[in-house]
Amino acid sequence: MKQGFVVGIIVCLLIGTVSGYGVGYFTLGLEKAKLQSDLTEAQRVIDNFEEQVATLEDQISSLKSDKIALESNISILEEKLNLTSQQLIQLQADYENLFESINQSTLKNPIWQDLKGFLEQDDTDKMVYKSNEFDCTGFAITLRDRAWRRGLRCAFVEVGFGEGGAAHNLNAFQTLDRGLIFVEPQGDDVAYVQVGKPYGQINLNAVKTQYIACSGDPSEFWGPLTYTTHLNPFSYDYYIDYQRRVKFYYETLEAYNKAVDEYNKGSEKYSYSQLKSWYENLKALEQDLSPIHLPMGTIQNIEMYWD
Repeated sequence: MKQGFVVGIIVCLLIGTVSGYGVGYFTLGLEKAKLQSDLTEAQRVIDNFEEQVATLEDQISSLKSDKIALESNISILEEKLNLTSQQLIQLQADYENLFESINQSTLKNPIWQDLKGFLEQDDTDKMVYKSNEFDCTGFAITLRDRAWRRGLRCAFVEVGFGEGGAAHNLNAFQTLDRGLIFVEPQGDDVAYVQVGKPYGQINLNAVKTQYIACSGDPSEFWGPLTYTTHLNPFSYDYYIDYQRRVKFYYETLEAYNKAVDEYNKGSEKYSYSQLKSWYENLKALEQDLSPIHLPMGTIQNIEMYWD
């Protein structure tokens, strides 16, 4: 009985040992299979990554080729730019030499009508004013050069106002029939320049030897218009008279508006026909003067530089 019991125990132990070994062997097989699967997946990722690397390398190679081509184009463009710059410098030098080589005697002094025609067709006044870039100096130089191309003798003029060193540039022409005429290049205007007097401007079309006489009471400007003449519409005296006419215009305009207001309130001081004639006279005077420019500062000195 004791021997059988011992044997039984040994057999059980042997059976337990064999069973444990079998379980362990099965587990190792599963782990090996999983590792093999992981290795396969890793290899697939590596292959995919290598394909991406190859694609990127191709793109990098293409970009390098493009870079080389662009650098070559840049080099060509730089050469062309340098050549163009040299040509521009040479053209500028040729232009300056041509300008200096022309005998000043070939430039002529115009008559007033020719000068007016030149100013009316010239578009210097349409150019854009840019402070510290293209200001009154640029306008005066441009008009001078354009007059030169037309064969007209023209002066570059600088007037100083003595107010904080302020100055202004314009042009001048010595006409054969009207004498010295100053021109404001920023507008189609005749300029009126005299030391000790305000700088004035009158539009070309408002400079007339015959114009509406602004006489009588401004509050009774409904009668027939009368005209007067001035022998020299380019003299500073003419500008003084022009300013007087401008003052008369504003005074009669104010009186007219007041009269219309009173008439609309029932006043019989003015008749409808008087107001109608007054209005028509005002429109005629406005056209005679327009456009109206306000005078600038008082001129302290004048310098002229002729072609």
